[in-house]
Amino acid sequence: MKNYITIACILCLMFSVSNSQPADDLPKLLKAIPLSQTAIQLQFGGKLQTETVENAEIYQIAPNIKIEFVWLDDRLNRVLLITSPLEIGKTYRLTMQNSQTEIDITLPAENKITFGTGNSVTFSGGLQDTSLIVNKDRKTRNNNVGAEPTLLCNPTGTVFFVAFDLFDAFEDMGIREPKQVLEASISLHVQQSDSNIAQTVILRRVLLPWREGRGTSDRAKENELTYNSALHRNLPWNKSPAQAMLAGIDGDNESDYNGSEDVAHRIDGAFKIQEAGKRYFFKGDLITDAVRFWVKNPDYNYGYLFALRDGSVPIIFTSKESADENLRPVLTIRYQTQSEAATVPPR
Repeated sequence: MKNYITIACILCLMFSVSNSQPADDLPKLLKAIPLSQTAIQLQFGGKLQTETVENAEIYQIAPNIKIEFVWLDDRLNRVLLITSPLEIGKTYRLTMQNSQTEIDITLPAENKITFGTGNSVTFSGGLQDTSLIVNKDRKTRNNNVGAEPTLLCNPTGTVFFVAFDLFDAFEDMGIREPKQVLEASISLHVQQSDSNIAQTVILRRVLLPWREGRGTSDRAKENELTYNSALHRNLPWNKSPAQAMLAGIDGDNESDYNGSEDVAHRIDGAFKIQEAGKRYFFKGDLITDAVRFWVKNPDYNYGYLFALRDGSVPIIFTSKESADENLRPVLTIRYQTQSEAATVPPR
């Protein structure tokens, strides 16, 4: 019996070695992007294997930067290096063991990062979205279409939710101070809009947790978000669908997120939408303030509700389920790469 176990172990080892990815056979390194004083993202031209690229010993950064941790992104073509602190404006040289790869890195004082999916996106994780469908007969309102390739808002009352989880990425990057966030915008692709005139879409912060639907235009399952309930059957909206207008609740204070209200009373933005087949950017001081709040209070990040106001025909946006990754929702943040806590006073 021991012989069989030994042979099996040897075969497993041989299989592992034969399927590893030699450092000198990696896909081409396309970019090395310094994200903060302690984080650098590497973007490769092909799929990577964890066994090779998560070995910190294959990377060197000169002068005098230590690789603390290496992590392979779920998309398998991006690697995050956690390092000892970089100085802003100083040029460093990244090399990779057993390869001809050499690339210069210079950390700027300000940077821009995107969350979502697609070729231009830096971080992929954490996006969720869903539409709450109101049928014309107004009798079937328990639809949570989080598995649809589109997001819908219409005059009947259908709305949709979008949320981006920033916590892990910002924690990995060492971005922990809300005031480091300088500007934020949400970008959505309009797939269909049949109106001859521009229609207005409004944004309001969601103040209660919600779950994305697992079906396509089907009746919601237990504990799913619906038109009628924040969490199906257990937590009804104050005014369906999440349209409560209680005075004094504006989403600015932590106490606003205690379950007493569904969605912030305040409208954080009203944007004109007309032409289909293009991206629209939803941005402004209130949206930036929301992201700052979520950096400080990640447990209260429930994203935004999007609704049609004073419109006559539906507007269809592209969701995270779209087959084309580059059409999916994206959050873009411009931020300071250095925090006050990391600032070293001159001698």
